Amino acid sequence: MLTDNEIDRLRQAIVATVASPVIGSIEDYAWEAIFHYVKDIPLSDPALGRSKLLYDAVNVVTKTGWSLKSLQLNNLTIGNTFLFVIQRADIIKKAEQLGFPDLTERSSPQELGTAIIQHWNDKIILSQSLQGVVNSYEGILLKTIRGNKYIYAEYLLNPLDPTTFSWAWTVDRKTGINGVGLQGSVAGKTELVWYKNQKQLFKARTIPLEAVCINIERIRLKPENYVNTIIAALQEQINKDSPNDDSG
Repeated sequence: MLTDNEIDRLRQAIVATVASPVIGSIEDYAWEAIFHYVKDIPLSDPALGRSKLLYDAVNVVTKTGWSLKSLQLNNLTIGNTFLFVIQRADIIKKAEQLGFPDLTERSSPQELGTAIIQHWNDKIILSQSLQGVVNSYEGILLKTIRGNKYIYAEYLLNPLDPTTFSWAWTVDRKTGINGVGLQGSVAGKTELVWYKNQKQLFKARTIPLEAVCINIERIRLKPENYVNTIIAALQEQINKDSPNDDSG
């Protein structure tokens, strides 16, 4: 989780980000950039290309990696459970590669579920190897639509044990037949949901007691003030980084 200093940096970064009149909400790369600032680790320019590997932030010194997500929820209460996409898992297309050559959408839920977990575990293991990660986490920023309340929650992120999961198709309430969602449960609690139409895999997480809660007053800069401030800061940085010109 975050240190006291990192919590202060997170609060300041959120205030500064939402103050920008050209940013509507903290999401995607904006959250990644904030997190790098919070952890004081180097941030790459997205114009240079972005990796499709799992970890959005890596501390190469501690070999710690974070898969970062930013989600808008109506309920930020401690103990609330939410679902979010973790991967596009086209397990039918990759059936042979995963070691399930005869897999189809009509295969048993347990076989499909085992292939799903294999697909996800392969992503974790490959990314850990390529990105030099030993300590693996999910770092999730939860927010309200008003943008004045935030929660940071961190979870261990390790390969899953397929033997602990039981799988079943959801049931359409109107027709009573199998739905499009395949649910993976552990001890009766839904942990994963895979939708065969979009091939998307969702994970369930619960907001933990130790989550960091941040409330801010959302103040937006006027566009003219924002642009003038940024231009001035850019010029100051250019002057500072440029060597002194002693010629002439």
